[in-house]
Amino acid sequence: MTPTEFVAGLADVMGVERTEIATVDRALAKHGLRQLARGRYRPDINLREGVQLVCAWAGAENRTLAADEVGRLERFFPEVIPLDEYELTKRTNPVFPRLFGVEEYELNGLNYLDIVSMVARQLAAGTFPEDRLWIAVERGGSPLVSYWAEFKTHDLNFKQIPIKFEFTSQRESAVEADINVKITASVRGTVLKWIHDVTEGA
Repeated sequence: MTPTEFVAGLADVMGVERTEIATVDRALAKHGLRQLARGRYRPDINLREGVQLVCAWAGAENRTLAADEVGRLERFFPEVIPLDEYELTKRTNPVFPRLFGVEEYELNGLNYLDIVSMVARQLAAGTFPEDRLWIAVERGGSPLVSYWAEFKTHDLNFKQIPIKFEFTSQRESAVEADINVKITASVRGTVLKWIHDVTEGA
């Protein structure tokens, strides 16, 4: 599916204005995060590019700065059980393999966009119901993956690495104003499955 067709289809599936998606797509292409057309050759959008597009749309405060949002999301890693703790306790989550294709500890080292791509593949394989999963990105904040299983909502939380440390003297430090409004965009699993179906599933 060419970028133009993909943008129109994604906007339709998401129920948003085509221009919003097109603006994000152009910003990503401008920064080399999507293959560009060469002459008459129009490369198809791949799964990773589609995931980047929808996640950048969800999290970017300014659509033209979507490439910065992709870079920011690539620095978020899941808060999961480490391998050594898993080996000690053998604790398993029965939903994880169906949703992510791997055990919880195997997500260590993967970033948010990697994991969302994995989820799209699993949804397309039919191992987890697409209407029981959604991703969310808080503008300027943390992303997460949420899913409904075993009669409750579960969240896979992410933390940003590296964490910025700032050293200031007590005299220089000022109290930051509390943030009164947070804007979070959620994207249903249906959209992720559609992205897979028109990229890898086609």
